[in-house]
Amino acid sequence: MKTRVLIFFAFFLILCNSWALKRIGPLQMSFVIEQNGMKVGNDFWIGWQIIRNPGWHTYWEHPGDVGVPPKLEWELPEGFSVSPMQYAPPEKVKMASIRANGNYGETLFITKINVPENLELDDYTFKAKASWLTCSRQCLPGFTDLEINIKVVELVTKDKFWSERFEELRNSKPSDFSNDWKISAVEKGSLINLKIQRDEPFIDEISRPIFFCSNKLIRSDGKQLLIRKDNFISLEMEKSEWAKKDEPYLAGIIYSEKGWGDQSKNKFRRINIPLFKSN
Repeated sequence: MKTRVLIFFAFFLILCNSWALKRIGPLQMSFVIEQNGMKVGNDFWIGWQIIRNPGWHTYWEHPGDVGVPPKLEWELPEGFSVSPMQYAPPEKVKMASIRANGNYGETLFITKINVPENLELDDYTFKAKASWLTCSRQCLPGFTDLEINIKVVELVTKDKFWSERFEELRNSKPSDFSNDWKISAVEKGSLINLKIQRDEPFIDEISRPIFFCSNKLIRSDGKQLLIRKDNFISLEMEKSEWAKKDEPYLAGIIYSEKGWGDQSKNKFRRINIPLFKSN
């Protein structure tokens, strides 16, 4: 009985901390913010909350072999501007039997809103046309209009539930490897070898890595053959048929469940390195 009460209470808290969710097929979504309003001249963030039915996914900013990324076309009040949307970290998803880069379950995508200095104390409506592709055993394109009304306040207060989730996503933005790491990429025929090396042994500190390519060079549905040594790991990956001819760089992010053996809790690292051809 006690367990049921706790589950109900947790569900009630989620409902209380959610804006009105809009149901479109296997998805629910809404715009959310982490605070009680906006302050003149202070930037803030709007989140795009998406909840997917079990077994359904949408795609990452760089989907891979299949898929279309979720997008927002903003209609802003005069004087406001937006920065590029920060997507939730990706995972491997499947469209039928094809692996791609995307998200299951519930995620938050966030966009920074740049607030002008000459703003009246009033309410402002932020609108956007949302588009996405959601897939399971079949794929459904989706479109809807989303909006949120935000007032100008003199004192900004944070909502604990949402501010923690926004901050977690901001902190998940991939960081660069530090200078004591040596990262290289070599193309040999239809394969790309990514090597990650450090002078000191680290084999027990890092779990099996997964690479998510951002410039269409690597097949998202291809194998990533792992080789481990005391002071380096390498991934042998399949080159995509969609790769640009003579692509000079390997770009993307790499994930390790255990992190990368440093103080950072971020499990993703950014990669953007020259691609060398093997003789």
